[in-house]
Amino acid sequence: MPNIHQSITVRIAAFFCALILALSAQAQTLKPRVIVFVHGIHGDRNTWRAANGAYFPQLIQTDPRFQQSDVVVAEYPTPSMRGKLSSVQLAQVLYQNLQSQRVWQHREVVFIAHSLGGILTEEMLLSHPDDAARVPFVVAYGTPHQGSIVATLAKIYDSDPLLTDLRASNDNSFLMDLELRWRGTPAVSRIHRYCAYETRDTASPGFGPLRAHTRVVSYYSATYGCDSDTAPQKVDADHTEIARPSSRTADAYTFFARMYRSNPVLNTVDAVRDSRISGLTVECNRSISAEDLQVPIALDPALHERVLSATAEFVDTEKLRDPAPPTVTRIDPIGIAHIAYKLEGKGRGLLLGCPTGHASILVHFTIRSLVPVPE
Repeated sequence: MPNIHQSITVRIAAFFCALILALSAQAQTLKPRVIVFVHGIHGDRNTWRAANGAYFPQLIQTDPRFQQSDVVVAEYPTPSMRGKLSSVQLAQVLYQNLQSQRVWQHREVVFIAHSLGGILTEEMLLSHPDDAARVPFVVAYGTPHQGSIVATLAKIYDSDPLLTDLRASNDNSFLMDLELRWRGTPAVSRIHRYCAYETRDTASPGFGPLRAHTRVVSYYSATYGCDSDTAPQKVDADHTEIARPSSRTADAYTFFARMYRSNPVLNTVDAVRDSRISGLTVECNRSISAEDLQVPIALDPALHERVLSATAEFVDTEKLRDPAPPTVTRIDPIGIAHIAYKLEGKGRGLLLGCPTGHASILVHFTIRSLVPVPE
């Protein structure tokens, strides 16, 4: 027989192993949504840190208004001089990094992008339309949708291909093609694009009066292609500081909070809802039928309701021959089931004469709703 002390030891060890595994699994549980921060050219994780130490990702992570969201700070290589990778190449690097951080395992993915980060995010989503289906909106801070004069000037002394992609020019084929592809691709054109723009010039490196001041991204470049029904957000900051809110009351922060609240986390709920057609009658020695009886169900557009399926049955039947069940032949997107059916009277009876038959058709609609999750 095994030693009783060994048996107890094994059981205790097994218990603690199970506990550790359970805690590990709990720690890895993903929230419904993830907020991804994507920095701009020559940026890094500190892109989001204000002078007072406030860190944009941490402000969100500790804000109870975003309790349904994880926070991920993305990084990609963009050296301050002589970079070698184009926007298309960096977008793929970004995608792979987000894969390793389990971003695409979330039900919803939201992006906060600074400068070039907005361009890379769009290029990445265009290249991966299946994952783009998870993205409800992108908030871009100082993203040069029509290029930047600073990139045009920097291209003179730096061969970084990113500067070519970001140059301010009426014939910037990369940015023009990016916008045309975005508008022409259903998987991404439904994604909301909200934009914030800088109101101050940015000082170049140097000392005192030798420092030049330039508006890195103009209002028109920062707001081009963004949602027309949402006013772009003015942020009283230069190009560097626009993505560094010093508190939760700063314009850059409250703008994202408003856009988040306008696009709440949605929970998928499936439910069965019935619609009844009453008053079907048939004489005892006759039959009635229909190939296209249209039965509607009310759908709530605010909850993005849609019909997944429908079935039909006869109920409240009286004085009928046993009817075959009605058939749903098709369902319209607006919530109308098309029904084919046939009813036959029971025939004359010795005592009851020729009774009229009665029936109703009950249609069971399975409806999917997207219900906002309270935070």
